[in-house]
This record gives sequence, structure tokens and C-alpha cells, in this order.
Amino acid sequence: MPIRRALLARAEALDPARLRALRELWWTFRLFVYVTPGPELAERAVAGFPDDVRALATRCRIVRTRARYGGGFYPERNEVELAAGVETYEGLRQVELSACHELFHYVCRNDARYRADEDQGFPYLRRAVRDSRGGLPAYPRYRDWVTGSFLRQGDHANPVEYFADIPTNFRDPAELPPPIRAHFAPLITGGAPPYDMSAPPAWEMDDSFSSLPAFQRWLAGGE
Repeated sequence: MPIRRALLARAEALDPARLRALRELWWTFRLFVYVTPGPELAERAVAGFPDDVRALATRCRIVRTRARYGGGFYPERNEVELAAGVETYEGLRQVELSACHELFHYVCRNDARYRADEDQGFPYLRRAVRDSRGGLPAYPRYRDWVTGSFLRQGDHANPVEYFADIPTNFRDPAELPPPIRAHFAPLITGGAPPYDMSAPPAWEMDDSFSSLPAFQRWLAGGE
């Protein structure tokens, strides 16, 4: 393990107050104790996913920027930016989670199956969410996540962000309602797609189906 990475791992074992004070001291010098190189970060972020998913995701270029936090996927460049300060000021585990989330935006744009769904306005993803709304009590971790942290993001709680959040936060498909589990099976377990997402939906894509309020209402278990 690189010395600076080992230093961060030791710092993260400090009590929260001491770690917070140490991070503030580091920030006065705009210090990035350790910055994981992009290719290594991509490998770490998608470790454990199916081989084809890892092969696709690790093709994405991750640019580390001189910032304390933040980042995003830039579809016009088809690459990810992630702040160099995430390891130092948020955590070694957090940088992998952040990278995983952004890399799944890349996967959505570059996997032909899911790109077809995105290009049509996510009809198949929306239907999986709608068909799961009655089963939330049986999946408490998913229910608490989606009705808590995810829906608290307002307009950010949309199909694009939901797509990237599910494989990032739910490596165990048993924690997901069956329609959502099936939709993400090719990404999480390597299972076969449950339907042809390139086919036009056989249902009306009107506002009652494709609006953000409808999507968020279904996420919360409503009609």
C-alpha cells in the first residue's frame, strides 16, 4: 500500500473530532494527502461486478480535479471528473462509492441495452419502479434508502441519478424488490435482461407515466 494511502487509513481510525481537526489543518495548506490514480480508482470502484460491466466501466477516463469535493459524469466528453480531495476530506471508501456512481452514468450511456432505455425516457426503468411500489415493506433497507436519502434530493431524485445509485448502493440484489432486481440484473449479477429495452414501450408515455412527480410518487410507494 502506498505510504500516503496508509497514512489516510490510519487517520480515518482517529476519533471523529481529531479527524475533523486534522482535515481542517490539511485544508489550510490545500493538501491532498493521497489521490488514487484514475485507472486504479475505476478498478477499485467496480470490483465484484460482472466481467462485462467491469470491462466497460474501466474504459472510462476518470480525471481528478484540484478541488475538495464534487465531480460528475460529462456525457459530451464521455468521461468522469472527481475531486482530488475526496480521499483526504471524505474518505477512502467514499471515493470508491463516488467513482462507482459516476461510472454507472458512463455505463448507462455506453451499454447498448440501457442506453436504449435512456434514449426513450427510461420507460422500462420507470415501469420497474411503478411495479415495485406495493412491495416496499418487504425490502426495508431499500425502502428506507429510497424514501429517506434519495427522495430528499428534490429534482435530483430522477431516473438518471436513480440508475447510477442502485448498483452503487445495492450490491446484494436480494435487497431489491423483484421488478427492480430484474431490471438491474445484467449489471449486478450478470443475469439476462428481462425484456428488450430497445423495443418501443407498449404503454402510453404521457405525463402521468413519464413525469418526475409520478416517478417520485412510485418510489415512495404511492399510486
